[in-house]
Amino acid sequence: MSFLLLFTLCVNPFYEANFTSLPMRSISVFSNPAGLGFQRGAEIVINYEYNPDAPDALMSASALGNVGFGWKKIDSLNYYEAGLGYKLPGAFSMGYAFQFGEDSKHIVGLIGHVSEKLSLGFKTALGGDEHMLGGISIRPFKEYVTLSGDVEFEALDTIFNYFYGCLLQPIDGVKLHFYADQDFNWKTGLELSFGKTKIAGSYSHPDKKISGGILFSAQSYKTFIPQKNIVTELSLEDEYPELQKKTLLGIPISTKQGFTKLLLEFEKIGKKDEIKVVLVKTRGLSLGAAQFEELKGCFNKLKKRGKKIIFFSDNYNGTLVYDLACSGDEIILSPLGDISIPGLGIRKFYLKNTLQKLGIEADITHVGKYKSAAEIFSREQMSDADREQLEKILDDFYYPIITHIAAARKKTEAEVEKLINEIAFFNSDQADEYGLVDTVLYEFELKDYINDKYGKMALVDFEEVVNEKVVRSPWEKRKDKIAVVIAEGSIVAGEGKPGLFQSTLIGGKRYAEIFKQIKDDKSIKAVVFRINSGGGDAFASEQIAYALKQCAKEKPVIVSMGDVAGSGGYYIACLADKIFADDRTITGSIGVLGVNFVTKGLYDKLGISWDYIKRGKHSDKNWGLRHLTEEEAAQAKKNVEWWYDKFTRRVAEGRNMRQSKVDSLGQGRVYSGKYAEELGLIDETGGFLEALNAAKEYAHITGDVELLVYHPGDTGFSFTLSANMISRCLYIMPEIEIK
Repeated sequence: MSFLLLFTLCVNPFYEANFTSLPMRSISVFSNPAGLGFQRGAEIVINYEYNPDAPDALMSASALGNVGFGWKKIDSLNYYEAGLGYKLPGAFSMGYAFQFGEDSKHIVGLIGHVSEKLSLGFKTALGGDEHMLGGISIRPFKEYVTLSGDVEFEALDTIFNYFYGCLLQPIDGVKLHFYADQDFNWKTGLELSFGKTKIAGSYSHPDKKISGGILFSAQSYKTFIPQKNIVTELSLEDEYPELQKKTLLGIPISTKQGFTKLLLEFEKIGKKDEIKVVLVKTRGLSLGAAQFEELKGCFNKLKKRGKKIIFFSDNYNGTLVYDLACSGDEIILSPLGDISIPGLGIRKFYLKNTLQKLGIEADITHVGKYKSAAEIFSREQMSDADREQLEKILDDFYYPIITHIAAARKKTEAEVEKLINEIAFFNSDQADEYGLVDTVLYEFELKDYINDKYGKMALVDFEEVVNEKVVRSPWEKRKDKIAVVIAEGSIVAGEGKPGLFQSTLIGGKRYAEIFKQIKDDKSIKAVVFRINSGGGDAFASEQIAYALKQCAKEKPVIVSMGDVAGSGGYYIACLADKIFADDRTITGSIGVLGVNFVTKGLYDKLGISWDYIKRGKHSDKNWGLRHLTEEEAAQAKKNVEWWYDKFTRRVAEGRNMRQSKVDSLGQGRVYSGKYAEELGLIDETGGFLEALNAAKEYAHITGDVELLVYHPGDTGFSFTLSANMISRCLYIMPEIEIK
């Protein structure tokens, strides 16, 4: 009986601690250990109860993650509890606690948040008298009203007592409650939340007990106190790959979500009303052209939500960097800084002469007039066809930038082009003189400048804001799940485990398994497939495309193309329900090639000689000791033509085109995302966030979603280009650099 006496003698001033269906975190200790499985975090609560006719009571409890520990003292009696909660799949959590001190027993509990309006709870002592508590709580009007009831019983047929209560929360952080037992011994109380601190007090009738409590949490609770206006500082530095490396002592051990995580963080910032200004500091920023474009879109959305965007840098190096800064409301430059806007260019390197010096020759087989990737081995400069397609891409990138800068700096397009062509490099005085910046300040002057112009605000780091943990009601509607599959790197056969030659790879077998897993998971309602790949192995590309097709029969699959999604990168995208690409995405390259390197000349230069015996006319074909015979070259030609037919058939199927139309758009030609939309190779220009919204729309989802991110966990060191360059058939993009 001591278990229940302990419960009934000490009424907790925090309302949720008094019912088996409500507690969570630290107030679960001595209430229901199952509550430790919800909303993990770190906090401590201290309660004191004054009783004029009986000994006072003191209770302290703490929670760290899903583990809790508590101490309760009544007069000279001491009770302790150590508990553990575990969140089960779905809406339920179970818990176990061991109570010891004046008495000892094992406690098990269960809580189920069955819906937004209903929660069930149960706990019992194991062994000895089978005393149990079971309860229910109902929220008919969201969190504004909570009605609760518990029944104390033994062996399922003897009811000792019952309890009931009501909690009113007229505004966030203010709770009024009433509680009574079967004899109408009642209690009323008030609870106030100040964010990371909560206080509660209650008065009990007829015994006139007064209890009070204070709770300290590492995470914030909803509060009635208005949020302070905030300026958040974001540092954009270096590069943001789609998959970032996790390291241990500087050694890469796995990968994690990269650039798309940053985009999602911007969405969080946009929803925080207290953030008034976003201060963006750039240093050594090196992004892909499409990534710059997606960030511009994020800043434009923040401005539409009423937030001011201020850019600061010591140096705005590069036209793409300055174009990004022009998406802000203000551009600030350091007094000794500079701006460089030399324009854009595309450059490619060629290895023909290098290979000749090394004694290496190549047999190249390809389909497609514009399939120029292998030209690096056979030419010294661009072919006419390659120059034609790259000039179109460059124009699609360059002229919209001119228009954007002109509009942002209130100039004509002709004036911007004149600045680019006649000056290009500006010191801080020139930048100010020509109206390329709004003001010139040292970094330490920024805070005072912002406070003087926009009002006094707290300066908070961007990461601190987006990673802030808010304790929310566990009754909230369970979010629908959307899978985010991130594919970056060369497409290869098998698992795609990286080695010394490639940091990230897209393994055909592994990604096919990922799509099968997603297809079979009924809780996942849609898929966003983020691709940043210039292609790779043909068979692996087909594996992924087929698995995507099967998955799309069960749930929507939306593709978001990053900087590059061409050749094999386009192949694995073309069967999706909808394809998004940024204006600056490089895509297309519907074509096939194969390369056979002849390295005998290199061996001769090194003094290496070979001798061999063989059975089978073609057994030495891939040794690199000779060129293909006419018969082998003809067979290689048939092979790439067969793959090209497969490729164009897949595209025709996915894009609802005739194969002849696909062929006319194919031929290995690459396109900007903007042009690809005009030609029907993609559905819409937009970034990852637009693709995510489309996935929600296709799946008929409203409100927030839970994202499940899938990607290969492996990473490796990258010293050279892909080790899979000598694949049987490659879908590879030209090695181009846009600056």
